[in-house]
Amino acid sequence: MTVRGTLRDAIYAVRKARLRLERRRLDYGRETRDRAERLSEILPASVAELRGYEREYEDLEWFHDTYADRVAEIHETGVAADTTHWRDGATLYVVCRALEVETAVETGVLFGSFDAHVLAAMERNGGGTLHAVDLPGGPPGRFDYGHLIPDRCRDRWELHRGDARDVVPELLEAVGPVDLFLHDSDHRLPHMRFEYETALSHLEAGGVLASHDVRLSRLFDRFTDANDLPACVVCDTGIARVSSSEGTE
Repeated sequence: MTVRGTLRDAIYAVRKARLRLERRRLDYGRETRDRAERLSEILPASVAELRGYEREYEDLEWFHDTYADRVAEIHETGVAADTTHWRDGATLYVVCRALEVETAVETGVLFGSFDAHVLAAMERNGGGTLHAVDLPGGPPGRFDYGHLIPDRCRDRWELHRGDARDVVPELLEAVGPVDLFLHDSDHRLPHMRFEYETALSHLEAGGVLASHDVRLSRLFDRFTDANDLPACVVCDTGIARVSSSEGTE
C-alpha cells in the first residue's frame, strides 16, 4: 500500500471514530419524527402522504416478521450485525414509495438491510428491479449477501459481484436511466466521489441520489451544493433529487 493510501485509511479511521462520538449526541428519535417534513422539501409528495408511507411501513407484518427473524439468526451465530439501522431503511422505503421507483442501483450489500427495504417498497409498488453491487465473497459468518431480504420480494433483486469501479459504469449504461442510486460501499472520499459523479449522469429526471453514512464527511453536502441538487439528511442517510426537467437524455 502506498503512503498516500495509508494516510487516507488513517483519516477514514479518525472520521469513523468521530462519528461514533457524534452519534451519542444526535437525537435520532427527533430526526425520525421529522423525516416526512424533511423529505417533503425535495420529493413530489406532501407531509401527509409521506407519513402515510411511514405508517404503511410500520404495518408490513410480513416484512417485519421475516426481517426480525433473520436479524436474530445473525446475532445468534455471534456475528457482529454491522448493518444499516432500520430507521435508515425506512427512509429509503418512503422515498421508493413516493417516487414509485422502478429501477434502482445500490453499492454495498452486506446482509442486505437497505436492499430489503427498497425491495419491500417495490413489492408494494407492484414492480421494479434492484441491482446490487458488492465484492466477491460475502458478509461475515455463514451468511450470503442479502440475507435479510424476504423471499417474497427476492425475485426483484439482482446481485452483481465485483469492484464497484469496474461494475457500476457498465451496469448503469446497461440498465439506466435509474430512478434511484444508493451509495453504501467504500465511504472513503475518492470512492464516494467516483460513485456520485458516475451515478449523476445516469439518473432519470426527478431521480434520487442517496448515500449512507454521509456524516462521515462533508462530501455529500459539497457535491449536492455544487450540482444544485435539493437535498436533506435524515439520521445517517442523505437524499438528493435531480430536477424533474433534468437527468439523462
